[in-house]
Amino acid sequence: MVFVLAFVVGAVIGSFVTLVADRLPHGETWVTGRSSCRSCAHPLGPLELVPLVSYIVQRGRCAHCRAALPPDLWLGELAGAAVAVIAVARGGDPAGIMALALFGWALVLLALLDARHLWLPDAITLPLAAGGLAAALVLPFPAFGERALGLALGWLALEALRQGYRRLRHREGLGGGDPKLLGAIGAWLGASSLPVVVLVAALIGLAWAGLQAARGRPAGGTTPIPLGTMLALAALAWIAFGQGVLA
Repeated sequence: MVFVLAFVVGAVIGSFVTLVADRLPHGETWVTGRSSCRSCAHPLGPLELVPLVSYIVQRGRCAHCRAALPPDLWLGELAGAAVAVIAVARGGDPAGIMALALFGWALVLLALLDARHLWLPDAITLPLAAGGLAAALVLPFPAFGERALGLALGWLALEALRQGYRRLRHREGLGGGDPKLLGAIGAWLGASSLPVVVLVAALIGLAWAGLQAARGRPAGGTTPIPLGTMLALAALAWIAFGQGVLA
């Protein structure tokens, strides 16, 4: 029953995360205002806002204009539910569970923002990095020193790669938010997690490139790639299956 409750609560929060990911890039407030369809602007009623269920019942379309709903609606809700279940299983005491869940939900938000808009805002990545260091108070492993090292290595290594590519190729190869995100991941999961996180992110990137090629849209040297999404997904995989977050 605890895991069922965590799934339900996580799906609700995942729905909120998708709302923030939809409104934040448009400069719209996500604190107030009713949810509405992006296509017809019709305000959504309570029965159209039930996480996961509404998407299935409406067959992925708006109940009013029948426009197709973006798939990241149910993906965000499902990811939010999964984060909550994983946090309960891995976080230890209530404080650790809450800290781990907040980290996971922030990763889901960043994954959605980068996938849609290639945007990793400092307003999220920088507090997330600081929160990773503070989490040592409630998540005893990894230790604070391991977290601080992970923050420094993750941030500086990817920033050095970004600057080196710019000087060599005279164009941007990485976004400025990617090093900050990897640093934040290192602050939460520790320096020892970074090689695995980067490797898994690379494998996700290869799968993404293969999918694009299968759709007739092969990725080239200048094709924008949402690296932040891949890093966030890799970090979520580490939370679920790695050994570095056990309390």
